[in-house]
Amino acid sequence: MEIQNRRRRSLLLAAAILIVSAPASIHAEEAYPSRQITVVNGNAAGSGPDIIARHFSEAVRHKSGQTVIVENKVGALTNIASQRVAQARPDGYTVLMGSGSSAFAINSAIFKSLPFDPLVDFDPITSTITTPFAFAVAENSKIGSFAELVKMIREKKGRALFGYPNSISLAAAELLKHRLNLEAVGVAFKSIPDTHAALAAGEIDFFVSDLTFRRGKLLALTTAERSPVAEGVPGAREVGLEDFDLYSWFGVWAPRGTPEDVKAKLAGWIEESVRSEATRVKFAAMGYVPWPGVNGEAFRTFTAAEIKKWKAIVEIAKIPTL
Repeated sequence: MEIQNRRRRSLLLAAAILIVSAPASIHAEEAYPSRQITVVNGNAAGSGPDIIARHFSEAVRHKSGQTVIVENKVGALTNIASQRVAQARPDGYTVLMGSGSSAFAINSAIFKSLPFDPLVDFDPITSTITTPFAFAVAENSKIGSFAELVKMIREKKGRALFGYPNSISLAAAELLKHRLNLEAVGVAFKSIPDTHAALAAGEIDFFVSDLTFRRGKLLALTTAERSPVAEGVPGAREVGLEDFDLYSWFGVWAPRGTPEDVKAKLAGWIEESVRSEATRVKFAAMGYVPWPGVNGEAFRTFTAAEIKKWKAIVEIAKIPTL
């Protein structure tokens, strides 16, 4: 009998220990983040989108105390990077930082099919940056204005070449051709720096660049009005392009099904950085404008509207699908 009592007391003690320790164990397992976070970006190292991704990755590293690495998955106009994240485990340890305007909105319009669904396969975390693009030529080009660029394209009678490293660059150039009844041939490049190099070497005549381009001339913006981050560059309406208002917007996304508390942590850390004076000053010099406060389902709704807008643009401009 005594032996049975001792055995019963031992079992009860063991059960009590498990009950007391279980919450601590569960809590330890759920703590986020407890290991390295991978930020996936679809652009080449050193490009504008890469610089944005690294800036906000550093903010996450600072706040979380964990290692954060940026993985550049370049190719297929950023589709490779998006697919990588769409297929990742939804635990907050793999996220996408990049241009939603290119990766989601425009790619949905110009590709016949995508290996992911922008509205279904991702959970939006938060918005980060917006920026206009600009029609650009090489620094040593004889072309000094947007009107001269149009004149050159007409004179080449279908032989003018434009480069495009991403989908917004391609779409803006094709829309220009449609609006002004121009003929020019697009040449695809793997990255923005590659396109810059080709323009400087005279391999292409022009391209639609982000405002990080510093080795050439920016002739006109793709936004209707001038921008405070592109001093001296006229807006589209000013150079005769009516109903032309295209810009790039950036954000952060996680795989669909990521826990709400994890998304809330990431959104809070990143939005704090987006709203900081240090971010404003740094990106103003690059032609970027902080864009905070569009989070979660509001960001998904915004993305859906942008996809609809770009599909209409592609149809109106008769932009070939890929």
